[in-house]
Amino acid sequence: MKTIIKVILIIISLPVIGSIFVKPAQAVQDMPKYVMPKNDTSVINKSFSVTVHEERGDFSYAPEELVELMSAAQLPADIVFGEGEDYVETPSKSACDIEQEYLKALAVVLRSNLIYVWEREGCPKELDFDSTGLRIKRLRTDRGREEYIKKNEIERAVSATHGVVITKEEKVTAAPFFTSSDSSMLTLQAGDGVGFSLNYAYCLAKDGMDFYKILQYFYDGISIVIYE
Repeated sequence: MKTIIKVILIIISLPVIGSIFVKPAQAVQDMPKYVMPKNDTSVINKSFSVTVHEERGDFSYAPEELVELMSAAQLPADIVFGEGEDYVETPSKSACDIEQEYLKALAVVLRSNLIYVWEREGCPKELDFDSTGLRIKRLRTDRGREEYIKKNEIERAVSATHGVVITKEEKVTAAPFFTSSDSSMLTLQAGDGVGFSLNYAYCLAKDGMDFYKILQYFYDGISIVIYE
């Protein structure tokens, strides 16, 4: 009888013991995948535009168009996307999927920061880009196949997450992010207030995380919603 009781106690205690040794990244991987709502549409592009001061003059961009340009500006220069896989539509473990989940996460981070500043400024019809503190450069397509692939991958990722932002307590939140000089200089930082590492996020995507799980890895207590 005592032996049976001991066996039962061991079985009951196993989940508790296991949970002590679960790494944060593993715990995040067990979370459900983010599914884009089919009936919800974002009105971000109709809500405001952004004025960017460039050397050749001032230009006005729709927010989603600007997210594409910001994504290109923030990518570590030495991250090379897989040639020939930029039009893969079927979900799989391919390099294209890795890149898409990575770029989706980056797009949501940048869009969230843009919307956060816009709301902080009182939701003007025209937002001055200088007030965001973000960087931008034009996306060029005249540098060969690699730049062409990168452009298509960014456009797909931004379109796939159209209007998606990070919220906390039902409010759009600022989403700190950072990168080192090249992607080989990985920075493992997790937790609220630390920020999104552009380099390590790519590693998480290679480990199989989708963009929702990647964002939850870096930011505590957040929700991912479509801004309406």
